Amino acid sequence: MTAFDGVIIGAGHNGLTLAAYLSRAGLKIAVLERNSQVGGGTSTHEPTLPGYRSNMHSNFFMGFDHAPLARDLELHRFGFSTIEPPVQQAAAFRDGSCVIVHKDLEATCTSLARFSQRDADTFRELHHIYADKMRPLLVSLLYNAPLPLDQLNDRLSGPQAREFMSHAEHDLFSVVRKHFVDDRIRTLFTSYMHVITAENVPGAGIVFPAIFSNVMDFALPVGGAVALPLALTRIVEAGSGSVITDAHVEEILTHNGRATGVQLSNGEIIEGQKFVASAIDAVTTMQMTGEAAFPKDVREKLNNWHWGNHSLVTLHLALRERPLYKARDFDPDIDRAFNIFFGMDDINQVEQCFEHCKAGQFPDVLMGNGACNSQVDPSYAPADGHSAFWWPFAPYSVDGAPDNWDQNKAGYVRKILDVWREYASNLDDDNIRAEYLFTPLDVERLNPNMRQGAVRMGAFIPSQLGINRPHPALSGTRCPIEGLYLCGSSSGNGGGVNGAPGYIAANAIVDDFGLTRDWTPVPQPEWRD
Repeated sequence: MTAFDGVIIGAGHNGLTLAAYLSRAGLKIAVLERNSQVGGGTSTHEPTLPGYRSNMHSNFFMGFDHAPLARDLELHRFGFSTIEPPVQQAAAFRDGSCVIVHKDLEATCTSLARFSQRDADTFRELHHIYADKMRPLLVSLLYNAPLPLDQLNDRLSGPQAREFMSHAEHDLFSVVRKHFVDDRIRTLFTSYMHVITAENVPGAGIVFPAIFSNVMDFALPVGGAVALPLALTRIVEAGSGSVITDAHVEEILTHNGRATGVQLSNGEIIEGQKFVASAIDAVTTMQMTGEAAFPKDVREKLNNWHWGNHSLVTLHLALRERPLYKARDFDPDIDRAFNIFFGMDDINQVEQCFEHCKAGQFPDVLMGNGACNSQVDPSYAPADGHSAFWWPFAPYSVDGAPDNWDQNKAGYVRKILDVWREYASNLDDDNIRAEYLFTPLDVERLNPNMRQGAVRMGAFIPSQLGINRPHPALSGTRCPIEGLYLCGSSSGNGGGVNGAPGYIAANAIVDDFGLTRDWTPVPQPEWRD
């Protein structure tokens, strides 16, 4: 038996965020990862050719410069940095036109005004409200345990707060239609809302303010998404902790109603003298602990967890030259765009894509977003090449069964590449050195807690958002078993590259054990006009 102050299951960025904070608080932490490298949803590999780096899950770090962990943990000292490209987003259309979102607000509004001056004015107004004025509220909502609706309403008052909360009356499409009138601009922002793989259901519109606030705040991690967990690993090791790979946890051990440690698949027991925390999904955590330890309503919800109607299928390319988009004739700034959407020409096609995903059908309308990372950071590819990807939305069980992804992989590659070629003029066979298709089935293989290809570890629907993620009894990270905490993406405020579940769990554990912080917690959410 090996003993630590705390044991954390899963070395994705959330588990490592928790470990890094607690290492700073003086605890000796063990982080256990079943894979041979750290990263989880922030993993980087070279699946096409040596030297061509691909982020297998998270690529666009949205609003990360507002995350407290960047400041509190001094991530720059441990090798982590990002680049914020001056041209942030683009949506290309088959008629050769495009919409561009810049870091510069006025440049963005100029692009939007080519289609609708009204929408340009709306964008400017929404940006001032959510990205500027209400940013502290959005940060506090993300980095504190979710509150019940009545308590949240008590803390928020005034016309802007009421407008903020009114988004809960909408689904993803109606909330975009509420704000914008031009079809192309609506198509861009509807597609953008789906970047977080939210489901288009009533109530999902509540995510609009937070997602919109980051539309001009996308960043690329230098050297690969794995740079973040590697930096966090260095912080843990600097605090005498250990990050152990190839360590498959089979059981969470309890004694007298308290979590005491874990047992690995090889029979080894690792003791957590103060706590055990799980950065994997809540469903597996419950099963590892024993369902009987959880209340009936929690068991029922987790056993019926909705993983999502759609996932992502990613085509990675090793290229000689970066993709050149035909829309450059309409607006040459698309040549510098970081995140590029294409495949959809109107909002009806966006709806059709997700209907097909829900039905388990390979979509007739392939749509999604992608990037050529080596154009932003040359370290993603050799000097004479480029690394690019496109991830359209797709179902986990495709055309009747998940195994069809393996059996028909070559055919799916051709379909995806054919659509990409409609927008990019130079993706011929001479330019493509190698290709690799990373399917929803592969998502599950690389990270088994992303069941059914659920890259966010559970659908973003109202019953699985806020205090309901994963359940009101668990949303504050604490479990009914004393000393057991949740800090994964299926936890409250989880599902993005922000470290929020790990941060919230760190503050809970510090409070529960009377530890000393060397950081100042993000204030509780409050807004008064």
